[in-house]
Amino acid sequence: MTLAAGTRKVYNRFYRNKATGGSYAPTPSQIEEYFVSQGFDANSLTDEQFNQTINHFSKGELSTVGQDSEEIPSGKSEAMPTAGYAYAPPESNQIVVSNADKQALVSSQSLALGFTLTEEETIAVADSIDNVFGDYSSFISSVTNAIKGYIAHKFDSIENDLENSTTEVREYLTKRTNQLNQKVSNFADNVKAIQTDTEVIRKNLKNSEIAVLARFRGFANT
Repeated sequence: MTLAAGTRKVYNRFYRNKATGGSYAPTPSQIEEYFVSQGFDANSLTDEQFNQTINHFSKGELSTVGQDSEEIPSGKSEAMPTAGYAYAPPESNQIVVSNADKQALVSSQSLALGFTLTEEETIAVADSIDNVFGDYSSFISSVTNAIKGYIAHKFDSIENDLENSTTEVREYLTKRTNQLNQKVSNFADNVKAIQTDTEVIRKNLKNSEIAVLARFRGFANT
C-alpha cells in the first residue's frame, strides 16, 4: 500500500539523516505502530505530533542500533526494507526535501531573483518541484527554474490581458465611431427632408395664393 503522508514525512527525515551519516532510521511499520499507540492520524499529522515522533525515535537511536533497527549485511544496499509498501526510498547518494524545505527555498530564491511571491504562489511553485534530488545543487537549480517558469507565466498572462484590453478598447472605439457617423448621417438626411418639406410647403402656399388671387379677379370682372 502507499505510505500515509505523516509516515512518509517522518521516514524521509530519518532516511535523509541516515544517507548523510546517521546510524538509524525506523521502518515505516515502526512509525505507524507508534502513531497508533499515540492516537495520531498518519494522514493528518500536526507539527507538534511530527516533532514528538522525531524526538521519540531520535532518543532510541543510540540504544537501538543493531537491535530495533535491522542490521545491514556487508556489501548489500543500505536501503531500508519496505515490503508491502508502494513507496520506494531514494538511493543513498540522493537527498530528500520536505515541502517546508521547498517552500522556504522558493521564498528566499524568489527574493534573490528580485520577485516577491505571495504565500499561495510560494506553495504552488513548491508543489511543482520534486522531493528527491541527486544533490543539493540540483535542488537549487530546480527551485530557480520553477520560479523563473512561474514568473514567465505571470508575465505572459499580463501581456495577454493587455492585448485583450487593447483589442476591446479598439473595438469599443470603432463601435462608438460607427454609431456617431450613423447619427451624423441620419441628421443630414433629416435636414434634407426638412428642406424638402419646407420647399413643398412654399409651393403649396404659392399655389394657394395664385388660386385666391384668381378668384378675386373673377369677382372683380363680374
